[in-house]
Amino acid sequence: MNILVLHSELGVLRGGGENFTRNLFSAFSTRGHRVTAAFVANPSGQYPFSLPPGVTPIPLAGWWSRQLGQAQLLSIGSWIPSTSLLKHQWDRMRGGICWRIHRWHESRFQRRAEHVFANRWAEFDAIYVHGSSKLARLASGFRPTVLRLPGPVSQELAPVLRQVHAVCANGDALVQIRTFLGDHAIEIPLGVDSRTFFPNSRSVRQSLGWAEGCCVLGYVGRLIHIKGVDLLATAFREIVRVSPHARLLIVGSGEEESAIRAMLRPELARGLVHLEPDVPHGRLADWYRAMDLLVMPSRYENFSNAIVEALACGIPFLGSDVGGNKLLAEAGCGHLFKQESHDSLTSCLGKLMADRAALKLNGAFGVEYVKTHYSWAASAERLEHVLTSRLGVKG
Repeated sequence: MNILVLHSELGVLRGGGENFTRNLFSAFSTRGHRVTAAFVANPSGQYPFSLPPGVTPIPLAGWWSRQLGQAQLLSIGSWIPSTSLLKHQWDRMRGGICWRIHRWHESRFQRRAEHVFANRWAEFDAIYVHGSSKLARLASGFRPTVLRLPGPVSQELAPVLRQVHAVCANGDALVQIRTFLGDHAIEIPLGVDSRTFFPNSRSVRQSLGWAEGCCVLGYVGRLIHIKGVDLLATAFREIVRVSPHARLLIVGSGEEESAIRAMLRPELARGLVHLEPDVPHGRLADWYRAMDLLVMPSRYENFSNAIVEALACGIPFLGSDVGGNKLLAEAGCGHLFKQESHDSLTSCLGKLMADRAALKLNGAFGVEYVKTHYSWAASAERLEHVLTSRLGVKG
């Protein structure tokens, strides 16, 4: 089977959606299929993150930006008092601008893909589109097409989605989309590479100079508003006043990195906080193992790659009571706090840190749960089944 993947940020971001696509099609190629992926690149055709060996890249060179002007708007907003009405209005305005720029970026990517593949659609047996329902509808006019939605969409898109041969999702997105698409929405589950993510030594923790007696709270992901890292920073500043053995490890980068560093400047100076902005996905396991608890304070989370990877390493989680976090907590793998409440987050952290033995038991349970529920090989097999049985593509 020869499949084309259209995913705009595949070579330029390490986000959950990008890791999902890279891992899924790495496993898919090992099943004997040919995979070609198109994505944005800089004007020279270069991109920072390599694709798996079994995936042939087609970088679409140009001037691309999903976050045009966001850093400047965020910098201006940092001068507005956080408790003022103006701050709330400013954040709403910035969010609206960000959404429109993202939509403009995806529209540009669709036009480029349509131009580049205008005479090439027939080369492929099927097409996989990440995120863009309009691009998937376009592709469906040429070849059997699978659309993966990384998050819920409005019911108003139902007529467009029904023109796509298969709509796939997982986590909270799947639950929400099925309310109006029914069985037209199909699950392709998240996987975990058990050869990379498993319990092991805490070498990173030792290199940071944090003793085993410390309780290390961790975060892995992009530093953007929706991820709620500002809530974690606020809660940690309160926690460390009463629990001097607390430490905070943040792995990731993004538009809010400067603001987070400013919030935690005293704690960074005292060595209580460490920010590691750029860790290759293959090395993330070492950083998870340095933690006692992964904290996912998202304002919204469909289904967190980071939580499942941490669980595979034996690290339990505390997450906001949204989306996929709730699904994983219901399985007994972690704990929840009230969404967007730093008071609730602070209270839950204090209780969990007081019982480290219980955290270890949660982590041990998480390892076994992930082993039996999450595999990229199973995810690739599921995609193959969708293509052959639902779309009639010959393997």
